[in-house]
Amino acid sequence: MNNFLIKVLKKLNAFKFFNFSITRKFGGQKFVIPVSDNIGYSNLSTSEPWMLDVLKIILPIDNGSFVDVGVNTGQTLLKLKSVSIEVDYIGFEPNPFCVNYVNTLITRNQFKKTTIVPVGISDKTEIGVLNFIDNSKADSSASMIANFRKDHVIKRQEYIPLFKIEDLMDEINLDNIAVLKIDVEGGELEVLTSFKELLLKSNPIILLEILPVYTDDNTFRLERQNKILAILSNLNYSIFRVIKNKDLFTGFEEVHDIGIHSDLDACDYVIVPNNKLDKFKAYST
Repeated sequence: MNNFLIKVLKKLNAFKFFNFSITRKFGGQKFVIPVSDNIGYSNLSTSEPWMLDVLKIILPIDNGSFVDVGVNTGQTLLKLKSVSIEVDYIGFEPNPFCVNYVNTLITRNQFKKTTIVPVGISDKTEIGVLNFIDNSKADSSASMIANFRKDHVIKRQEYIPLFKIEDLMDEINLDNIAVLKIDVEGGELEVLTSFKELLLKSNPIILLEILPVYTDDNTFRLERQNKILAILSNLNYSIFRVIKNKDLFTGFEEVHDIGIHSDLDACDYVIVPNNKLDKFKAYST
């Protein structure tokens, strides 16, 4: 199935009529991609190809597990396994439709050292709400922050389990985290707050998406963004923006303030502990 046909079927909302599997390549590696119940078609083409280059740079810096907060349909999982099949992967995802799909993806590809935990991460252990702004069951824009997208209509809501990471540590081995990826559509502050002690202990590299503030009157996003920067500063991390050209990786730019902007291509960051800066710079040049 070529990319043009995928786009046509997506536009026609036709994937809901088909259940099938296709072999696709990511980073030169072949994987079986299931599509079922209108979920999984986004994995038929390589989204965010810049991520492959970033993973190749940061994975050799340290040994340890790759923790993925916000698995969605396994987009990052596929890229990670294409770079290193042996990396120990622990993913957190509260959307039950996504969890079911990714477990199928794992089984079909016989991934080892791969664990999906069906919860969201927050600074409190409680029942939360996942707010969907898209009709898709696997809406990648769904957020646990109710007013994060104040200009969008919430189309449906799902109750989800949210956990402080410390309440899961008796069951899940998080002793040695090399990379922490956070892509949670506005909930970054709660995740970083939850992981603070583990960040102090393991000093992982952080892959972090922070969506734009857009305008200075969006005080809700700006205040949360500033709190994130304060946490990272207190933990002795340096911030590097991923620079892209047509979604391809071109380099890193060190930034000291994210500021107010509207560039969706400038939302992805590699956050490096200062004690690993020399290694990071050596691998990224």
